[in-house]
Amino acid sequence: MYDQYNRKIDYLRISLTDRCNLHCRYCRPEVSEHVPHNEILRYEELLRICRAALQLGIRKFKITGGEPLMRKGCSDFIASLKQLDGVEQVTLTTNGTLLAQQLPALIAAGVDSINVSLDTLDAAYYTELTGGSLDSVLQALRELQAAGIPFKLNCVPLAENGLSDIMQLLKLAHRYNAPLRFIELMPLECNTNLQGLSGSEIRSLLEQAGLQLQPDAQRYGNGPASYWRIGGYKMPVGFIEPLHNKFCAVCNRVRLTSIGMLKPCLYSSEGMNLKRLLRDGGSDTDLLQAMQEIIFVKPEGHSFDVEAAHFNMNQIGG
Repeated sequence: MYDQYNRKIDYLRISLTDRCNLHCRYCRPEVSEHVPHNEILRYEELLRICRAALQLGIRKFKITGGEPLMRKGCSDFIASLKQLDGVEQVTLTTNGTLLAQQLPALIAAGVDSINVSLDTLDAAYYTELTGGSLDSVLQALRELQAAGIPFKLNCVPLAENGLSDIMQLLKLAHRYNAPLRFIELMPLECNTNLQGLSGSEIRSLLEQAGLQLQPDAQRYGNGPASYWRIGGYKMPVGFIEPLHNKFCAVCNRVRLTSIGMLKPCLYSSEGMNLKRLLRDGGSDTDLLQAMQEIIFVKPEGHSFDVEAAHFNMNQIGG
């Protein structure tokens, strides 16, 4: 369907859980309260919402968290979602730490591609930044490559990382011929002490290092990244810049949080409580109408370039 600004909305991000086994300094506090399990949407409720989304023309689904692989039955849910008539693509975003052990089940479920978050190849800094182990992520990348599953690497570049980390990630992406995307730091109340790097700052650093960059007009996936080619590297390099290259005018997505709030914008304080509708006995017609209403009023743009969002990643579902 189309929203009030004539944007075609065909992409739904589904958060399976608010929980994560990492505590990345830029997206969540070290200590956070978790939503009780009975407040999380059940898989049958999620599938009911997905069926309604398909009626509205949504064909692409991204499974996120928190860390989606922390929720038992993630692969089974993906398999069920893939079987719904009209679904074109189901992809997964993960921090990669649990991926190797669950990859066979995800492949069997029919996952189309996987995005892996990886901000550094310095093992000590990775642990400092996330609280996790880098080795488990690198093992997952090797197994993804061996299985032939398409994947992208997502990096949130911080000023404290410096050029060294960026260059190491470029080399890793080149080795796997996997698109590498630099995602601009999103201003949240929990990360006001951190400084991110914009796409132009990264490109300037790379050019100063002697690399040649050319814009790449091709799209890789469903996201808002602008892509570039770097001389000597096989893969495209993308930049997602919600602050310095605002892409709201072409945004095609809505988000479903793990507690059942359908949010028309990642940073919107508004949303439709679909869980309440479902558990109060709402019909499929009621569900479809509610989703139509909130999608249609999707705001023209976000406003977090004015102030930090008053929530953390637990609340928006990764």
